[in-house]
Amino acid sequence: MSLNLKVRPSRGERRSRQYRRMLALAGAALFLACLVALQREQWPRQALANLSQDVLASVPITVVRAPSQSDPSPPQAEQTGADSVAMVNSAVVENPHSDAYTADLYAFTGKDPVPWPNVAGRARIEIYVVQSGDSLWEIAERFQLDIDTLRWSNPELERNPDILSVGTELRILPVPGVYHTAIAGDTIESVAAQYGVAEAAITNFPPNALFPPYELEQGQGLIVPYGRKDVVTPKPSLAPDAAIAWPLVGVITNGFKPEHPALDIGAPYGATVYAADDGTITYADWAKTGYGYTIIIDHGDGRETWYNHLKGTLLSSGFVARGAPIGQAGSTGRSTGPHLHFELRLNGERVNPIEYLPSATPQ
Repeated sequence: MSLNLKVRPSRGERRSRQYRRMLALAGAALFLACLVALQREQWPRQALANLSQDVLASVPITVVRAPSQSDPSPPQAEQTGADSVAMVNSAVVENPHSDAYTADLYAFTGKDPVPWPNVAGRARIEIYVVQSGDSLWEIAERFQLDIDTLRWSNPELERNPDILSVGTELRILPVPGVYHTAIAGDTIESVAAQYGVAEAAITNFPPNALFPPYELEQGQGLIVPYGRKDVVTPKPSLAPDAAIAWPLVGVITNGFKPEHPALDIGAPYGATVYAADDGTITYADWAKTGYGYTIIIDHGDGRETWYNHLKGTLLSSGFVARGAPIGQAGSTGRSTGPHLHFELRLNGERVNPIEYLPSATPQ
């Protein structure tokens, strides 16, 4: 008599068989996933990533996923409560036009370059207090700016840049250009057109702290990087029938007299000055007589015309035709305001220019 007894597998054998079945299922699933990936033109790594959640979910053990180098999500702090919020490196800026805005954007250390257009590493507007003995030229040179930028940043200097009062506070821009104070109706488009720059030059300049839709408030200050102001004055008539023509159109502020043998013609600072007649420039430089920047033109028949207190000279030598631009009205030397000190000399003697000009007033 034979006994047909079935031997019950041990617990370890049953667990081993279960793992083998799971591995077989996982292998089959992996094979099917690769086929689907090839059909969808996906890379195997991408297919594995898509499959990982489904396969790992079926494994009856806890699987800890190691962080990947390509994982864009940084490790998150453990949440301690449903309503808890962690704020790191946060700052509240109440007024976007205040120093707090640019202070957070950039803290100047003297080592790293300022990440926007600048001169000498200045990140924002600075204030300089005028000291005894200062001149506008010295201040401009100290801060590596041009005279016009200082004038166009400080309205009190616009009319007469040569009169500085000790204790006056001057704006020093971080870049050559203009400081504009918005008035009613101003827009970024109109301000950019006024100073000849692109709108983006203003809106993309961080110290301006501008945000879309870029609406300007009356009285709001703006730095216009590399903006320029053009002084437009009428060009004087050539007056071909007169001995000489007017060198610029303006107002006679001081006439010819023994104690003042010249004509002072008031004009906006930077107004173009023109040659009164054909001739040769014999001098174009700073005069030590108190005339400031001076141009002298020899007309070849004993006549000379002198153009004094200029902002600067446009020509340095050579022949010049009547009506040609030669300089710009200024207030250099011993001067109380922007004007042209115009002299006519005949054989070395100063004579009254009115007797040789086409009219009694500049035109």
